[in-house]
Amino acid sequence: MNIPLLGRAGLKIRADDGCEELGFPEILSTPLFYQANPGDRLTLIDDAYKFNIATYRPEIEPRWIYTYAYAPDQSWTIYNKDLSGDSYRQSDYIFDKNTYFRVCLRKRSGESFDGVEDINKIIKFESTPVAAAPKPWLIKEVEAVVERISKAMASGSRAFLLMADTHYNVNGTWSDTQEAVKLISQKIKLDGIIHLGDMTDGMVSGDATRHYVRLVLDGLKSCGAPVWIALGNHDANYFRNNSEIFTIKEQRELYLDGGETNYFYDFPGLRLIFLDSFRHNEELRYGFSQENVAWLKQTLDAAPPSSKSLIFSHLPPLTRLQYWTKTIRGEEQLTEILKSSADNVLAWINGHNHADLLDDDEGYPIISIANAKCEAFAEHKVESFITPPRKLGEASQELFDIMIVNGSATSAHFIRFGAGEDKIISEGKAAWI
Repeated sequence: MNIPLLGRAGLKIRADDGCEELGFPEILSTPLFYQANPGDRLTLIDDAYKFNIATYRPEIEPRWIYTYAYAPDQSWTIYNKDLSGDSYRQSDYIFDKNTYFRVCLRKRSGESFDGVEDINKIIKFESTPVAAAPKPWLIKEVEAVVERISKAMASGSRAFLLMADTHYNVNGTWSDTQEAVKLISQKIKLDGIIHLGDMTDGMVSGDATRHYVRLVLDGLKSCGAPVWIALGNHDANYFRNNSEIFTIKEQRELYLDGGETNYFYDFPGLRLIFLDSFRHNEELRYGFSQENVAWLKQTLDAAPPSSKSLIFSHLPPLTRLQYWTKTIRGEEQLTEILKSSADNVLAWINGHNHADLLDDDEGYPIISIANAKCEAFAEHKVESFITPPRKLGEASQELFDIMIVNGSATSAHFIRFGAGEDKIISEGKAAWI
C-alpha cells in the first residue's frame, strides 16, 4: 500500500546528526519519521528530482528514560549517519531491515522549491504493514488490572481511564500504551477517557506536532468512550524556543474539537471540571487567570445540589506541589474558592510533575498522576513525590489509572496499570492501598 508522505520546502536533514534544520530553499524534506519493513520501497515518480534518505535504528538510549532529557526532533532512534550530499539517487530504494527514515529531495536543475510542491507527486513510499500481536507482559498486566477493577466496581459505579504526560516520541512506547487502553476498554465499559495534558514535547514543527497529537487522540477515541483533555504547557507547541507556537484557537481546534479550554461534563451526582492552567505569552505562564478562577467558582456554585466535583488540570493548584515555577498565578484566589467548596470537591487531579503524590493538607484531596511516557528521573521533583521505577519491555513501562467513582460520588478507587500503586479517596482523604 502507498503511505502518504508529509514534505516541507526549505527543510534540510543534516548529514552529521540526522536532525532537521530550516533555511535551505533548494531542499524539500520530510519532517516526520516513517517506519519501513524489509521489502518496502521508495520510488521516484518525477525524474526532474533526485532523492536521498537518512535512516535511523529503532533503538532507545537509556538517557531518554532515566535523566531529564528531551530527544532531538522527538525521536527515540539512533541515526545511522548514512546521509551525504553525494548519495542522492533516482533509482528505487528498497529497505532490507526494519528501520525509520526521512527523505530529502532536490531538483536536478538546482532551483529552489516554491513551497507548493506535493511530495507525493514526486516520490512514493510503498509499504506492507506487519501486524504485531500484543506482548505477553502487556496481556498479563491487562488481566491483573481487569481483575482488580472488577472487585472495585459496584452497582452505579463509573469507570474512567486517566492518564497524563504521554509526551509522544517516535519509536517510543505509545503503541503499547494504545494497545493496553484498547484491551482494557474491550473488557471494562469506560464512561470516559481523561488526558491531563502534554501529549507531545512541543519541540517540532506545527505540522509534525499536529500529526503526533492526532495519533494519540485517534488511539484514545478508537475505544468508543468520550475523551476529555486538560491542556498542558507543552500542548501550545511551546518548548525549547520553538517558533511555531499554537494560538489558543489552534489548540482548541486540535485538542478540544473547537470547544472551550475550560469546560465541564455532568453525570448524575458528579461533575467533571476541566481547567486551563498555562499561557505561554503571560508574565506568569503557569497558573490560573482571574477569568479562569471566576469561571471555576461559578461552575462549582452552579453544580447540581448534593453533587460532587472532580477538578482536572495539568498543573496542581499550589506552588508547593510542583517544581518548575516559584509562583502559580491566581493561587490565593483559587485556594480561597477551593477551601470554601471543599465539602463538594471530591478531589483535584493533575499531571505535570512526572511523579505521583497524594496531599490532604488543604481540606480536599490533591492527587498528582505520574507520566504515561516511559520516563523515571529523580531530579526536578518536590520532596515527598514518588517517581515509580520504569523499565522497557515489562509492565512498569506503562503508567495510567482506571478511576472508579462510586454511585454516590463520595469515594473513588484508582487502579494503576503498570508502574506505581493503587489508591483510594474515602471520607475526604486520599490514601495508598
